[in-house]
Amino acid sequence: MIFQVLFAALTAATMFYFLIATRRSALRRLFVLFFFGAGILFILDPDLSTRIANLVGIGRGADLIFYVSTLFLFFLCFNYYLRFRSLEEQLTHVVREMAVQNPVRDEDPARQR
Repeated sequence: MIFQVLFAALTAATMFYFLIATRRSALRRLFVLFFFGAGILFILDPDLSTRIANLVGIGRGADLIFYVSTLFLFFLCFNYYLRFRSLEEQLTHVVREMAVQNPVRDEDPARQR
């Protein structure tokens, strides 16, 4: 019981940190609140995850948490991949614009063939 209370308090502190850090988007704040709130509920009442798992046809609550976590990690990886591609395209555009505006000309006639 001591571990559950301690871990729930640490999870709540982390939740408040993320709520402060995600000031830009209300949707992100709701997601953080839901994600950490569910985590705190599952920490304080581990049988709750088993009851929810049984409702959806999964035998154990740990399996449900594993499946949901795996889906979440796939979503997170895909989201970061899309962001990376977008930044890569923006960087390519900026470099091309800079190359057109500031061309490098070789002034040494011996190097021209």
